[in-house]
Amino acid sequence: MSATTQHGHELVLIPAGSFVMGSDEFDLEAPERTVELPAFEIDRSPVTVAQYLRFARETGHALPADFPSVEQLDADPRRAQHPVERVSWYDAVTYAEWAGLRLPTEQEWERASRGADGRRWPWGDRFDESRAVVWDNAKALGVTTVPIEQFPGGESADGVRHLAGNVEEWVMDALLPYPGSSHSSPSASGECRVLRGGSWFYTNEYARGSFRRGALPEFTGYDGAGGPGFRCARSV
Repeated sequence: MSATTQHGHELVLIPAGSFVMGSDEFDLEAPERTVELPAFEIDRSPVTVAQYLRFARETGHALPADFPSVEQLDADPRRAQHPVERVSWYDAVTYAEWAGLRLPTEQEWERASRGADGRRWPWGDRFDESRAVVWDNAKALGVTTVPIEQFPGGESADGVRHLAGNVEEWVMDALLPYPGSSHSSPSASGECRVLRGGSWFYTNEYARGSFRRGALPEFTGYDGAGGPGFRCARSV
């Protein structure tokens, strides 16, 4: 079940219920536990270049680094359907507010990726290069980001796309150890915001549903290595 907003966001309904969150493989992801969540809606796909360009034109908000030019978009119209990248957490929050939405929480993002059964990647427990673009196959394919319609086999159990690879995504939360975790590091002291899902620049392990890392909210990535994107959500 999905709904489309006035700003062109196709939102997928994630029903209320419990899911397996976290992993005991790494202390920043531990402990694995069962979490109960109310129903929410989340973007079927990451925010695209076309959507972000509309936002920038209507608000005067600055475009991110490496944003494709008008000439590039005219030469390759599919480029408008790539996820936007190299946006800061502040940019993502501002966009979401403009669209009448918000960033997903870390729990919501992980539930959308792992389903109710706690799968390792959105489609299951074994990585499959035909379902996502990550460093493992991006070089061979000669790509960085790809259009949101590509890799349809990578959808989650609820039909949410590109939760593994393509661009890593900001969520609302500050990066802190989970309750009961033994993790301790300067990056997990609350100053950084959480990034999820890995990207074309990272290997498939970064695309696991439980993987989490942090960056300062002003972080926009690196020249030649891309940077964060995002998707939106809303409460039901």
